Amino acid sequence: MSGGSPSTAGKALRLAWPIGMVLLGALVLATAWNRWTISLLFAVVAAVPLLLLRALVRAGLSAWFSAAMIALLSVMAAYLATTGAELTLEQTIRDVVPRLLTAPQPYDAAPDLLVGPLLLTALVSLLVGLRVDSRLRVEPVAGGAALYVAGMLLTAGRADPAGLVAVLVLVVALLGWVFLDEHGEPVRQRLAMAGPVSVVGVGVLAAVATLPVGSAFEPRDLVEAPTDDAVAVNPLAQLGAWANNPDVELLRVRGDEVPLRLVVLDRYDGRQWTATTRFEDIRSDGRTGLETGPYGVPATVQVEFAGLGGSWLPSPGTPTVVALPEARVDGGTTTLYTDDDTDGLGYQVTGSYDRPPDELLETARLPEDGLERYTELPTLPPPLADLASRLGADATGPYQLAVSIENVLRTELEQAPNARSGSALWRLSDFLLAGPEVPGGGVGTSEQFAAAFAVLARSNGLPTRVVVGFRPGEEPDDEADFRIVRGRDAFAWAEIYFDDLGWVPFSPTPDDQTFARATPVEATQPLLPEEAETGAVPSASASGTPDETPDPDAAGAGDAEAVPTSGDRSSGPSLPLVVGGGLAAALALLVLLRLGRRVRHARRGAAGAWAEVVDALRLSGLRPAPHEPADVVAAGVDARFGTRSAAIATLAERSAFGPPDTVSGSSADGAPRGRASLRRQVRDVRRRVRRATPLWRRWWWWLDPRVLLPAPRGATRTRTR
Repeated sequence: MSGGSPSTAGKALRLAWPIGMVLLGALVLATAWNRWTISLLFAVVAAVPLLLLRALVRAGLSAWFSAAMIALLSVMAAYLATTGAELTLEQTIRDVVPRLLTAPQPYDAAPDLLVGPLLLTALVSLLVGLRVDSRLRVEPVAGGAALYVAGMLLTAGRADPAGLVAVLVLVVALLGWVFLDEHGEPVRQRLAMAGPVSVVGVGVLAAVATLPVGSAFEPRDLVEAPTDDAVAVNPLAQLGAWANNPDVELLRVRGDEVPLRLVVLDRYDGRQWTATTRFEDIRSDGRTGLETGPYGVPATVQVEFAGLGGSWLPSPGTPTVVALPEARVDGGTTTLYTDDDTDGLGYQVTGSYDRPPDELLETARLPEDGLERYTELPTLPPPLADLASRLGADATGPYQLAVSIENVLRTELEQAPNARSGSALWRLSDFLLAGPEVPGGGVGTSEQFAAAFAVLARSNGLPTRVVVGFRPGEEPDDEADFRIVRGRDAFAWAEIYFDDLGWVPFSPTPDDQTFARATPVEATQPLLPEEAETGAVPSASASGTPDETPDPDAAGAGDAEAVPTSGDRSSGPSLPLVVGGGLAAALALLVLLRLGRRVRHARRGAAGAWAEVVDALRLSGLRPAPHEPADVVAAGVDARFGTRSAAIATLAERSAFGPPDTVSGSSADGAPRGRASLRRQVRDVRRRVRRATPLWRRWWWWLDPRVLLPAPRGATRTRTR
């Protein structure tokens, strides 16, 4: 039952396996840079310290002295690498985590970003090299897992979204444990034992990989990204100038034909709508103030500045990739900005905008928290506050209220390019409530339409923001491969955030069909200045009759039964639940079968006690020779583990072959005292054998199904007849 001396192939495997484990973790960590040269660098750093350490040890040097020298050389290399980054090594190491969690992804091949992860990889390789000869062999697995987890945290799970590398790590770890196990059990038997472990492990990883993306942990939320203050002109006030110069060329655009956002305005102080002026690197946070919806539509465009000017950078929705290193982003609104001159600037940007199905909007709901930033308002003048409350009095839901406000503005007010500009409360009050005898009464540009919509919506508790941007533009007559965005294409709109749907656009400007929906709710209430002055209460009903209020239950029942929507997630159990339930049932069955086997052994007295000893040997990977009797097997066990199994074997032999009344503690006398002594001896043998078992077998000890299979023939001569 003792292992022989390792062969040359075995020695090579003992060195190749830990290198492979560290290499797998290092390559996952390297994916944060998305460059093959960086992956090659991580692979070299993962292997060289371990190989160098083993070479020095074989040359006769102390393992710890060699490890200290290699660690010192690694630190010196890190110091030399950071000399050109205008940072000290102490600053680089101290700030490595915040720097990585706030830098744009994929990372640049910059020394201050590479030094920390490379030094971590080298130290892990070194520590694994120190424990290559460990009996438990858990250090290579722990080292590879540590680097794997570091890579997954840096990329928020994008390095291995399907969990394939995790499965590979598990399989390589089990194969190493199986083939490097020093027990005398044949490899075929070890593989038979490792099979169920692999199935369970792969099942768990598959269940984790199928969890919803929204539940993924994002470590960047724990670090506040460094920001810069910027000073830029609010483009909302420029809409009137662009409207008065409709033919001026602002942009040239190639790619998807979608509206472009220029600036998102999310703050209103009663005088104007303003944008955040604190910007950070692209994708240093990756999220907006409220989570985007699951119905995002990606779009990629190439933008070339013509007569636009300014520092804002148009984008098709929330930007995800910007081919402009100087670009900065506001983490809350995802507005793009640059400090550089934009005259003639060209760049490519990929973004995503929310476009949920129309049928889901009818039953849309607001999120329960995170709304304060988008519902803040100064104190409204009483007439304006009264108008807002009357608009929301009869609405059947948030979406119906938003569409009602939108249609009132579109149908009861007029658009004029030369209308008075401004979005202060007094200007919006004149726009909404004053008659034509007042300058700006009932007439405005898209600035007033969008700003008024946002104020009325926020007053009714709808999380709203104002967006300044452009329509897709028109293709020139010369069949060029680009579209021209002119002054007439500039406009403002509003967006409302709905739970599980995202930011839904609304355009209250008359005759604008940029965000037209298939089945809009019709507005029925007039908003005339004289009615506002007399205090008439218009109805916000969506049914077509001012005094008729639709029944929300009756309105939604037919649609809900007729057309199942893509947002229905309650059609059946999810895959993680099915996989998890199946694994739990299998584990519970194994536990019950093993428990039943122990109960049967306990009833058989001494013969059952020896059967428990044989089970312990099988679980530890030891296999008694078929021709060896119980007393010889017990002698080997006692010599190896320091147990006292010989007494159990003697009683079992007497129980099987001797007269029943001569067996103390056997099933013949049934003495409770003898049975208690047997149980204590069996527990001691089991504990000592399990303690000497490799960790990869030990954690599976109570679930290992091999003992449920028939024992090898002739393994013991203590079977009762």
